[in-house]
Amino acid sequence: MSKTSMPIASMRKNLRGDEIRVSLDFFAGAYVFNTRVFFETADGAMRPGKDGFAIKLDKLEEYAAAVTTALMTAKSKGLLK
Repeated sequence: MSKTSMPIASMRKNLRGDEIRVSLDFFAGAYVFNTRVFFETADGAMRPGKDGFAIKLDKLEEYAAAVTTALMTAKSKGLLK
């Protein structure tokens, strides 16, 4: 497997055009699950900002379960359609 960034998904964050990007990256000798906010510069280029986080892949399944629980809770409480 190549030791480069593997883009997984992106979604619009707000009306300014910021994006949340999800990727699997090789960092400091290990693969990580990376979520980063990108912003548009004055020349139209997308650049990574300070916002975001990365976790080692051995924590990814636990994180996914937590996000799924948050989604189900929000739906059951009527916070999401």
